[in-house]
Amino acid sequence: MNKTTKLLFLGLATGTLGLLGSASSTLAATYTYGGVDFGNTLDYLFVFTDGSKDANWQGASKGFVGDIAINGKTADERTSGKFGYSGTIYTNDSTLDSWQDIVDHNSVGGAYASNNASAVFDQESLIDQLTSDVDNVFSQIDGLTATSGYESFDAADLDGLDFKNGVADNIVINITDGLSISEQLRVSGDADDFFFLRWDDDANASNGYDGQVKFKSGGGIVPIGDLTAANFFHTAGDIKASGGGSTPTENGFAQGARSDSGAGDLCEGCEDFDGGGFFTGYWFTTGDEKGETSSMSNAIFNGGWYSTTTKFDMTSGTSGVHIAPMRFVTDEPETPVDIPEPTAVFGLAAFGAIAARLKRQRG
Repeated sequence: MNKTTKLLFLGLATGTLGLLGSASSTLAATYTYGGVDFGNTLDYLFVFTDGSKDANWQGASKGFVGDIAINGKTADERTSGKFGYSGTIYTNDSTLDSWQDIVDHNSVGGAYASNNASAVFDQESLIDQLTSDVDNVFSQIDGLTATSGYESFDAADLDGLDFKNGVADNIVINITDGLSISEQLRVSGDADDFFFLRWDDDANASNGYDGQVKFKSGGGIVPIGDLTAANFFHTAGDIKASGGGSTPTENGFAQGARSDSGAGDLCEGCEDFDGGGFFTGYWFTTGDEKGETSSMSNAIFNGGWYSTTTKFDMTSGTSGVHIAPMRFVTDEPETPVDIPEPTAVFGLAAFGAIAARLKRQRG
């Protein structure tokens, strides 16, 4: 079996297993972009590996779509109000504490039953692996060499960057100034370009990620050209947001808590976004010097958030939609392909087709 067939086989197998509850999380494909191995993290909307001081996820909200993993044995989960959520919450604990209310509101008998939210408990190995994955992502991205000319960069200057040249580029940018953003920053590039943005006042991750990244008044990174949110990866310390402004519309930018990476239907009880601060792409954060994340108002996650923070408050309009990571047929050259969301019938049929083809090739 050649490398391409192996990767396609793995992708199809992962899709089929995704219908079998917790097996999807423990056996999901891993993702490597720009030489950085993200493990299984990018399969989730949120991964919280600590949350010991506070893990507050509450309304009011426009809603959330995507799977979530939390270290429930450490985290102090709390919630209030009702909001739409479609996905599965994985924990290494035997309960979700008050987060169970979120699942109950969005499953059979709840206010938003059609969302079919669920919880999977006692996922020790999964949470351990995701914790390791998150830590490894920090060390790998920290070790990347900044692209020439981008060793110290003002966030405002991201607006208008254009890397669309027909070449697969890995762009590493140290964002050291202008970490409070109220503008929509349009960045263009090719489908196989990857942007690694390190948000840190002194561009020295060895002493922590300094400064607070704040998106407000509709501000955020807006992918154009052949880019989507899946081309952007970030490391940061503290993050914060506030409302106002408008929602970007370019390149199918997710307009609300919708299925199919924001392109499908709104979940029940969810609404389209109405401005806010947009966290585009996949964000890996540690919290501030105390390991804490500032309380967020109207933070809109358009991709995913993966954090070691000890404290977070998702309140007052904070919402999110998981953007599926890109899959590739081969590693070199990296050629992105659209693989439709699998179904049980598709997955089993695909296994049979591949098996038959391989048998013919061997014969």
